[in-house]
Amino acid sequence: MIQTNFFPQPEKDEPIKIIQIDPSGLQPRKVEELLPDHDILSDTYMIYPNGGYHPFYGIPNTPPRYQLPIWPFVKRIKYSEYYSSEKKRDNVRRNNLDTNQTLSQINPSFHRGYFEIAVARTATYTAIQHTVLLKNGKPCTYKRQMIKTTPIHRLVATAWIPNPDPEKFNMVMHINDDPTNYLPENLKWGTQGENMKGVKKHHDLGKLRYLNLVNKGIIKG
Repeated sequence: MIQTNFFPQPEKDEPIKIIQIDPSGLQPRKVEELLPDHDILSDTYMIYPNGGYHPFYGIPNTPPRYQLPIWPFVKRIKYSEYYSSEKKRDNVRRNNLDTNQTLSQINPSFHRGYFEIAVARTATYTAIQHTVLLKNGKPCTYKRQMIKTTPIHRLVATAWIPNPDPEKFNMVMHINDDPTNYLPENLKWGTQGENMKGVKKHHDLGKLRYLNLVNKGIIKG
């Protein structure tokens, strides 16, 4: 999976400017309600219909919409009680953020031509830390929560785009064939056949890899 750490974001301590939501319009949703079959941690993640930053925020010469806080975003609203204070928790989180991430929203990673969000599940697995040995010489083991990744455009559609026939329309389509535009008005439900018509436009992997290396400063020209 390619992380979008080459896309600059607002400063880490800069608060996300939340656009006030019209009560008659789209409302925030709990992520576990949108993914009922994946045991997402309850009351932990919320998705908002607007007010977030796009991963292309700050990139020069991009369309104006990428520079506006108008994008749907996911925010974690509850954390473990392990930390003694919110300040200590945020300091630990800040040290583990990629350069493009903020404390206020979970920024999507880029995978197979789409942006996707990773959220924690209630299920756990046993991880092995080979660099830490116990007194008996065996590596340390500990429990880690399993992660569910899902395309953010699918979360947005599931939250706010009515599906007239879920058995027939099981694919989320980008109306303008731009997979980076996950605004609600650019999404609709369709069939796999309809969605495949724009596949060639979605996967210019050579160009994406090139831009990745350029933005990381690896390619000097």
